Amino acid sequence: MMNDGYANVPLGFGMGLVMDDHAKQRYESLSEAEKEDIILRCKDAKSKDEMAKIINSVSSPGEIEGLLGEENVVG
Repeated sequence: MMNDGYANVPLGFGMGLVMDDHAKQRYESLSEAEKEDIILRCKDAKSKDEMAKIINSVSSPGEIEGLLGEENVVG
């Protein structure tokens, strides 16, 4: 069960976190500003593949830093 800290998480991202314990742990370790950035990127995702890339970036060491360092443009 997801706690109240996931109330603003888009459904697809939340489901991805439930299925990937490593991504969930890494997401929980982020600052609130970093979490908000990830949430905004998820809301901009236009496909299941884009959402999967975001989840994989959160799960993979080193990739999340690249994701957070990019401009908030999905395309």
